[in-house]
Amino acid sequence: MKRLHLSLLLCLSFVLLTGFQARGSDLADILEQKGIITEEEAREAREDKAKEKTFKLLEKIEKIDFKGDLRLRHDTQWRDEGDDKYDRNRERLRLRFGFDTKITDTTKVGVRLVSGSGYQNTTNQSFDEHARGKQIFIDRAYASWQPADFFKITGGKHKNPLFTTPLVWDPDVNPEGVSESLNFNITDSISIFSNLGQWFIEELKIKDSDRDPTLLVFQLGTQIKPSKKIKFELAGTYYDFKNLDELEWDKDGALDETDTFLGYNNKYGQQMIFDNDKKLLNEFKCWELAAKVNIKDVLPVPFSIFGNYIINVGADIDELMEKGVDPDPGGDSSDPADLAVYGGDDRDTGWLVGLSVGNKKKKGDWYAKYHYQVLEDYAFPAVFVDSDFHGGGTNNKGHYIHGRYFLADNIQARATGFFTERDDERKDEKKDEDRVQLDIVINF
Repeated sequence: MKRLHLSLLLCLSFVLLTGFQARGSDLADILEQKGIITEEEAREAREDKAKEKTFKLLEKIEKIDFKGDLRLRHDTQWRDEGDDKYDRNRERLRLRFGFDTKITDTTKVGVRLVSGSGYQNTTNQSFDEHARGKQIFIDRAYASWQPADFFKITGGKHKNPLFTTPLVWDPDVNPEGVSESLNFNITDSISIFSNLGQWFIEELKIKDSDRDPTLLVFQLGTQIKPSKKIKFELAGTYYDFKNLDELEWDKDGALDETDTFLGYNNKYGQQMIFDNDKKLLNEFKCWELAAKVNIKDVLPVPFSIFGNYIINVGADIDELMEKGVDPDPGGDSSDPADLAVYGGDDRDTGWLVGLSVGNKKKKGDWYAKYHYQVLEDYAFPAVFVDSDFHGGGTNNKGHYIHGRYFLADNIQARATGFFTERDDERKDEKKDEDRVQLDIVINF
């Protein structure tokens, strides 16, 4: 496949190479005209110059690592919500294509384009709108600098570096900002690692505030290998969402506009509450603990056990009710009195436990994964959690089952099931949702 990418690039660069040849032959033409070299010598000089330019271009292309995949999906949902029961069937696709390249021994640049609607936690496109063209978005655009094996800094829109699970982060979310990663080997079997993040949430108009909502991430973990068969990973993470109180109800998106931080969270399980100045009162100061054990050469195939727990120590239902007001009574707003049904329960925790078994490397491999999770309303911002589980958002619980089989080294057949329900129906109405996704994934 890489040869195919090289051939395409060589075709696209034909005009450039022709230009290189012309410029490289100028000196040879002048020397030939003055009789300093013969016509044959001039021809050889021009050919040598063209080869040199071509070889330099090929060397640059060889450093580029192209990657892509196409996923074709059938997606069925069975939902029982309030007084409504309905089924939904969709045919969908996901396309991702990108590259990364080392521009120096310590510096790498990467770009990835994806299909989708532009939302941070999904790259799916449904087949509809009478075959109109589909949109492409910038999913990643970053540069990383790694001056030593134990340290790397990355800036831009990049892959999430954290050791975590979909309970907290949808795999499609690529943070925007700066991340630092450190890894130190203490012994041959013990290492410690740290991931730091300074990520941007929203940019506010400068006339309104110079304090933009941001997320500061601090993760510290360890990896222990007591034997060649067992690997244990453990990490604790603190998420500090800063300056959320600068978000205003009437300036930063109505609560039914899901392309805003406020609107998405409010629709998907988290009632956003505002004070007398219409400033956001909700806080997210979250602690996460994640662990995983990988075991191989015990069963015929590798298997792992994993889990994580999260708590938002910034959540305080009583404070939201005491200080909150309804910014637009009777309109598109949020009444703090709605939270009274929780009886002071802060609804601030979530947990997940699961296991996986199998290989996912080559033709004939199979892989299966299962987990059960519970995620309360205010455990973590809904805007970042798994968009497929229970239709996205928080205040849910249920089962996740996934299996895949490798039809070829780069072709997989996959099946995924979600069997979920509302965790607490005291405030939000009943919502049970089962979902099955059938995929063909082709990597290239």
